[in-house]
Amino acid sequence: MKCMQKSLKNFKSEKRAEKQASEIVREYGSMSEDALFAKLMEEVASQKSNGTFDLKELTANIDKMRPYLTAEQSAKLSHLLRLIGS
Repeated sequence: MKCMQKSLKNFKSEKRAEKQASEIVREYGSMSEDALFAKLMEEVASQKSNGTFDLKELTANIDKMRPYLTAEQSAKLSHLLRLIGS
């Protein structure tokens, strides 16, 4: 029974993550790379100003996206993370 509950909980979590991912694609999918990077910097500035910025969380989220990025895009994000973190 516990195994089944855990499996169901994992399924619900996966479905929730899938829904969030599709919402993100819908919101940002048509933006250019430059616009996406500008939006990222805007969000970081906003979070820093209200005290909710978490570099570790941002890095973890970006690391989840890396498999879907080109080497150039990944390098750009690494550079942005260095700038954001300093």
